[in-house]
Amino acid sequence: MKLTFFGAAKAVTGSCHCVEVNGHKVLVDCGLQQGRDERDNRELDFVPGYIDDVVVTHAHIDHSGRLPLLVKQGFAGNIYCTRLTAQLLSIMLRDSAQIQENDAAYENQKGKRAGKPPVEPLYTLEDVEKTLRHIVTCEYGWELDISDGIKIRFVDAGHLLGSACVEMWLTEQGFTKKIVFSG
Repeated sequence: MKLTFFGAAKAVTGSCHCVEVNGHKVLVDCGLQQGRDERDNRELDFVPGYIDDVVVTHAHIDHSGRLPLLVKQGFAGNIYCTRLTAQLLSIMLRDSAQIQENDAAYENQKGKRAGKPPVEPLYTLEDVEKTLRHIVTCEYGWELDISDGIKIRFVDAGHLLGSACVEMWLTEQGFTKKIVFSG
């Protein structure tokens, strides 16, 4: 068993953690980092194909905002979340993509006059549509076996519509540990 922190460690935003059990890697959240002191959102600390599945605690952008980037860069697994979180992701990720596209257009307009090379948006509406096809929804209290040795359950966190604490039972070499991500 291995737990790696790719975001929201020594920071408040950009929640992104990886749990590895029996060689299966599950990302818990994949959020945008926000603020001037944060790292570049374009750079993931891992190869997206390295991740097998994603579990999303809630739809706030600092917990979900880099999901389209993850898919754009090659992630092909499932994204597990509550049904209500999926509904909010559909709205919030589209909104975020529109902001990304508008920001890039503005920078390109300014940069063209200054002779700078064009910039690409972090992701587009098309990337969001591809991302939404990876979502697998469930209800609070359901237990899901997402791989050999990894079982999850979403419990109402009361933070936002659809938000959840994620309970994970991790079994490797006959030994089981339970960890909880509060989101």
